[in-house]
Amino acid sequence: MLSSLATTLFPFKNFFQFCDNEEKFNTLGSKQIREFMKLHLIRPILFFSLLVISFCPAKAQMDYADKVSSLKNEFPKEDVVAYQHKEVVNFLLNKDAAPGDSKVKAVVTTEVTLVPVKDYVKYEDGLFYNQEMSVDNVKAVNSKGKDISIQRQCGSYSRDDIFFDDTKLCVVRFPLEEKGKGCNYSYKESYNDVKYLTSFYFNNSIPAVDEIIEFDIPEWIEIDLREFNFQGAGIEKTTSKENDITKIVFHLKNASAYEEEEHSPNHALSYPHLICVSKSYTENGQRKVLFESVKDLYGWYRTVCDSIGNQPAELKQKVTELTNGKKTDAEKIEAIFYWVQDNIRYIAFENGIMGFRPDAAQNVFRKKFGDCKGKANLLKEMLRLAGYDARLTWIGTSDLPYDYSLPSLSVDNHMICTVILDGKKYFLDGTEEYIALNDYAQRLQGKQVLIEDGNNYILDRIPVFPAERNKIREQTRMSIDGDSLKGNRTVEYNGEAKIYTQMAYSSTRTENKTEALTAFLKDDNNNIEVSNIKTPDFTDRQKPLKISYDFKADNEVTRAGNEIYVVMDWGKEFSSLEFDGDRKNDYEFDHKCFITTQTELAIPDGYKADYVPASFKKVFPDYSFEGSYLSNGKTITYSKTIIINKPIIRKSEFADWNNFIKEINKFYNDQVVLKK
Repeated sequence: MLSSLATTLFPFKNFFQFCDNEEKFNTLGSKQIREFMKLHLIRPILFFSLLVISFCPAKAQMDYADKVSSLKNEFPKEDVVAYQHKEVVNFLLNKDAAPGDSKVKAVVTTEVTLVPVKDYVKYEDGLFYNQEMSVDNVKAVNSKGKDISIQRQCGSYSRDDIFFDDTKLCVVRFPLEEKGKGCNYSYKESYNDVKYLTSFYFNNSIPAVDEIIEFDIPEWIEIDLREFNFQGAGIEKTTSKENDITKIVFHLKNASAYEEEEHSPNHALSYPHLICVSKSYTENGQRKVLFESVKDLYGWYRTVCDSIGNQPAELKQKVTELTNGKKTDAEKIEAIFYWVQDNIRYIAFENGIMGFRPDAAQNVFRKKFGDCKGKANLLKEMLRLAGYDARLTWIGTSDLPYDYSLPSLSVDNHMICTVILDGKKYFLDGTEEYIALNDYAQRLQGKQVLIEDGNNYILDRIPVFPAERNKIREQTRMSIDGDSLKGNRTVEYNGEAKIYTQMAYSSTRTENKTEALTAFLKDDNNNIEVSNIKTPDFTDRQKPLKISYDFKADNEVTRAGNEIYVVMDWGKEFSSLEFDGDRKNDYEFDHKCFITTQTELAIPDGYKADYVPASFKKVFPDYSFEGSYLSNGKTITYSKTIIINKPIIRKSEFADWNNFIKEINKFYNDQVVLKK
């Protein structure tokens, strides 16, 4: 039932998954525009040219006609293949840097040998640039060595209602020749501060026969290249020395294209990539630390946040109003927390350093909107006015596989507020909707947090809840009425299942709420009629959400002579969730699942239970299913419990999952038989 809700009433599911879409992004390479937020993790910031380094594509073989057949076999769905995709990273020491400017810059030169496997296709790429990174020297050369005219369409970038105010996007398009005729496409990205150079991925929007990422590291800089998801990826690493340059080269043969599929986890969780950590540099014999540890990262964050300019006096009247009459600390904190959830609209804001610095609390309060940083800062200031120890807190959501042992701007993508009360920490995420105090969304559970503490910092972790937090409990009583089933059902939603339902209901226009709720309860099943819905309080954060209704189910009863065949479970959760060999990515559920149902069928007068399906139980460490039928002569009680303890199913686990579903379906497809 919840899956239906997510697809029919939650078209915005990914918005909540990337709730504070301040994923910090780095170089873009050949990426589809829609893949951008999944592929790269560095904050967007306006274009200006940093430096110009001339780059001439190396002369190479440009006729690949003899390779077209093998390329088609290797990559049957592609129109264009990168025979080689190479990124070379260089580091520059700016000895004449002005005060406040970075001393260390970086240049990433990308060169791609494009080979069309169809005639005369048009290639398209999206290049992002911003205040800290510019794109120059965009060039395409055909197989005859002649420049190709490139169409450019450049402008501000925004997505839905999440705004990246100073990010620019340049879409480049150019034609390719007949199949097999290569094209050399190249460009250069210049970073005016090396701290913004973070992630490098091996999988792009088109596959590459030879994927190369090379770092040319001078002796004066200390670089730490962290490897993620390398196991089993087949990436080869070589290190060599040329004068005072250390060359570290990563090779991946036949790198597949990245494909965005429904319910795919964030790119960083499963695809191999590097995080470039610039630890320190040496100038005139003096070693100067950049990001050597979390201490340095926190120090920079604190410097950025020291100049927020909060004026909490403007918030005092509202804080007094919210806490007036509240007797306990919990009630006062809840009042402020829930008010921010309900009254401050989430809008991401990116404008240079504002991608890292929260907006002043009074600004967010007056405008009634803010990003995660602005909402966290507003919470902090309001709670401090109420007398509580509230602090800004950085966190990477479950979309990121990192913790603060990685001193990089890519380590986190979100900000919340921590309240420390009687020695206990309460983590408040102002961007969540309908979440209660001391309850935490799946995307935050288990994640490490960096809590401000003056010149120091505190590291902690968000608690992890079992699947039972999200329990959906369904109780049904029904009887046979002709060729239909009639009865009453009560469904209780908890945790994430409850919050999703509340968000869907609140986002539906008032005049459409009854219709939308009816469709949800029917679970897109046209054989079901729903009536007499008892609507609960959809705003209550503390209690489970209970919905009761009457129903009539057609086509679930079949009569044959003196026998009646009854389908007692038409929901059949997860019955169609099998993975075929074409899926490229792991599969991510919205959250952990715990579904328990109990359905009681009254046996009609003159009939007895001639056959009830045997009990079935299948338990794995990450998921389980248990179902049974019990007859006492007057009723048949059907019970079912499904538990999914881990939100992500890896591709390597697909075969076991598919067998699990096949066995469940055998149980689902069995029927009760009643006989006169």
